[in-house]
Amino acid sequence: MKFGHQSIINGFGLIMLLSCIQLTVIALREEPPKPQLSAREMQSDLNYLQQHLSQYSASAAASPQRLVSLETEINKARGQLPLGGERQLFAQQLLKILTAIDDPSARLEGVTAQAYLPIKLRKLNDKWLALTQDNRPLDSEAPFITHIDGLPIALWVAATQGFLPPSLADTVSEQASYLTMITMLRREIGLAPSEHCRLTLSNEEGNGHQVSLALTSKPPQALSGNDNEQVSADLHGVFSLHDLSSFNPGSPLGQRLKRSLTSPVTILDLRQAYGASDELLKLLAQTFSPDIRPPLLAGWPDSLQAVARYKKGPNLRSDYLKPLGFLPPASLSQAEQLQLELLRPHLPEEEPGFSPWQAKFWHLASLPWSYLPRPKRGKLMLLIGPDCRQQCQWVAHFAKTWPDTLVVGEATRGEYGRQQQLTLPNSGFKISFNATQVYDATGKALSGVPTQPDIEQPLDDAVYWENLIALFAPDTDSQAPSSTNTSN
Repeated sequence: MKFGHQSIINGFGLIMLLSCIQLTVIALREEPPKPQLSAREMQSDLNYLQQHLSQYSASAAASPQRLVSLETEINKARGQLPLGGERQLFAQQLLKILTAIDDPSARLEGVTAQAYLPIKLRKLNDKWLALTQDNRPLDSEAPFITHIDGLPIALWVAATQGFLPPSLADTVSEQASYLTMITMLRREIGLAPSEHCRLTLSNEEGNGHQVSLALTSKPPQALSGNDNEQVSADLHGVFSLHDLSSFNPGSPLGQRLKRSLTSPVTILDLRQAYGASDELLKLLAQTFSPDIRPPLLAGWPDSLQAVARYKKGPNLRSDYLKPLGFLPPASLSQAEQLQLELLRPHLPEEEPGFSPWQAKFWHLASLPWSYLPRPKRGKLMLLIGPDCRQQCQWVAHFAKTWPDTLVVGEATRGEYGRQQQLTLPNSGFKISFNATQVYDATGKALSGVPTQPDIEQPLDDAVYWENLIALFAPDTDSQAPSSTNTSN
C-alpha cells in the first residue's frame, strides 16, 4: 500500500490534533489543592484577598472602620502564618479576616477541622444539651454539657466568636456548628492537641460526671446523614424547591403547587432555595398578599419594589444587577423614574465607589387586586434557613407580613443581591461576599438583615411535620393537603 504526499500530511495533521486535545485536557484538569503552602504563597493570597475585598465588598465599604479592621486582620495574619504552611490552618486565618467586613452572607468553601466532637450541641435556654448523632441526649440522667477539656462551655462559645462576623456572633446555630470543630478552637484557646475530649455532663441541679470520647474525622451532622430529607411519605402537600430560576407556574410542578395552595395546609421547603426568577414570589403574592405595595405607592400601576446599587470595579458592567431585575434610571419609564426620585431623600447619598441607584418594579400583572374575587386559600408554611438566597430571601421577607402564613426554620442571611466570587490563586480557596446594597421601597436597608422565623427549627434536627401542622392549624388533619410531596 502506497502513501502519497497528501496522506502523509493528513497523518501528521491528525497526530497534531490528537496532541492538542491531550494538552487541552491536561491544562483544564483541576489539580487538587496543595496541602502545604509556602510563606510567599500565603502572603500572595492575603494581598489578593485584601485587594478584592477593598475593591468589591459592599459590606466593607459601608463603614470606614471595617476597612481599618480588614487592614488590621490582614496584618495580623501576615505575622502569624502557620508553621509548615498547612492549608487548613491558613483557612482558619481567612475566616478571621472575613469577620472584619461583617458580611453575614460571606462564605469560605472547604474549611475543615482536623477533628470534631462526636456529639451535637443544642442550646436550651441558657444551657447546652449534649446530643448523639440521632439527636438524643448523650446521657439522659445528665443531659447538659458544662465543660469541655475542663474549661467552661462559655469560654468555648467565646472562642467561636473569633470566627464569626459580629452580626452572627450571637447566633446559636453558628456557635453550635463551630463548637464541634474542637481542634480549631483548641488552637485558638491555646490548648494542646489530643485525639480525645473530656466532657463534663450535669443535670438541672448541677450534679454530674465526666466522660472521655474519641474525636471523629467528620462533623456529627455528616455522620448522621441529612434528617431534613426524611419527609414523611404519608404527608402530602410538601414541596421542596431549590433553583427558583427554573420554576414555572405553568409546569406540572407549578400547577400542583397552585392546587395545593387552595388546600388546608401547604408546606414549602425553601431552606436551600436560590435563583433570580420571581415567578414563585408572584404566585404566592397573588394568593396570600393583600397588597405588597407600600401605601405611598399604592396608586401606581407599576409599583417600586426595591432599589439597589453595587460596588463598582474594573470588571463589572453597568448591567451587573440586571439578572436580578434592577434597571438603571435611563431604562425606566417617566412614571418609574418619578417613583425613584420620590424615594431618593430616604436613601444614602450617591457615592463615587458605588453605581447609581437602580430600581426593580412590581408590574400590574404581578400585583394582587383587592377588589377582584380570589380563590379560597389554605394556610402556608415556609421553611427557611441561611441558604435561602436571592428570590428565596424576597419570598421570606414578604411572607412575614402575609396572613395565614407561618415561617419556620433558622434565620436567613439577608442575601438579596449579587455575590462577588473569587478563588485565591495559591491555596485555591473559593470565597464569595456581598457586592450590593439593597433597600426596600420605603428606604429601609435590607442587605445583611436576616429574616427571622416565627418558629425556630434547627436545620440539623428532624422536622416533625405533623406537630408543626397541629400547632399552625389545629383544626386541620395532617393528611388534608391534596398535593404530593414534590422536589424540583
